[in-house]
Amino acid sequence: MSIQLDLDLLHNEEVDMVLRPHPLSFIKHHAFFVYLLILASILRRLHILLVENSSSFSVLNHLLGLYLSQLGMNTIDLIFLVSFWTLLILSGWAGIRLLHTRLSMLYVIIVASSGTSLEIYSLMSRFETPFIHASYIKILILAAASIAAMILIEIHRRRCLYVITNRRVILREGLTFKEEEITYDDIAHLRVEQGILGRIFNFGTISLISAFKFEPCSIQYGEIREEFGDFEDLKNRIFERDLKKVGDKGILRLYGIPNPRRVRIIIGNRQLEA
Repeated sequence: MSIQLDLDLLHNEEVDMVLRPHPLSFIKHHAFFVYLLILASILRRLHILLVENSSSFSVLNHLLGLYLSQLGMNTIDLIFLVSFWTLLILSGWAGIRLLHTRLSMLYVIIVASSGTSLEIYSLMSRFETPFIHASYIKILILAAASIAAMILIEIHRRRCLYVITNRRVILREGLTFKEEEITYDDIAHLRVEQGILGRIFNFGTISLISAFKFEPCSIQYGEIREEFGDFEDLKNRIFERDLKKVGDKGILRLYGIPNPRRVRIIIGNRQLEA
């Protein structure tokens, strides 16, 4: 399938290849949001169980009933609200571990806050929604937000493009319409990462690290090499340390790129020509 490309090329610049992320490259993200959909179903079942066993919370209802009634809530609503927030915070933490980004925690906090705010507003204003219990509002928002997130991820994947030319590497992101590029003579280091799924289906992430941003590492290593000799493990430790200092600002990541080893060879050959 051909990919339509609207790109302003430089003088004597030719396109070597145009790629987009592999269909399975965002499977971890989809798995996280599928889990949240399942969690929404579990929360609904939890609320049903709490209602069926409401007599077990009579003591707590006697202590907090007066205060909760001012908010239009009861003990079951409070217990369910605390359970909802606890499970979502734990899910956000699991998302950080799975996706290696704190945005998953931010996502669940926004979803939980939106659902809780709408629920409290509905209870205090005595606004009754037909066929929907007030406590189910936040569950519906969680489910709807998860489905919307999966749709947006797929739109992003389909609109994201990696353009390899004889002069530079261009990243065109899907939803933000942001375009980044790096020329071959500006690449100080190239890293290829592949997980288990990536090795099976032949996709991975190529990180192109800018020489300008990564210059302190080479200087420090040169000084240490002159004093102590050429130690490969020492070089790797300095590299990893300075790589963390650089962060994402000096790195162009081609996430989920198909056939990363072949792309790496093409970029390496172009570096030699630059």
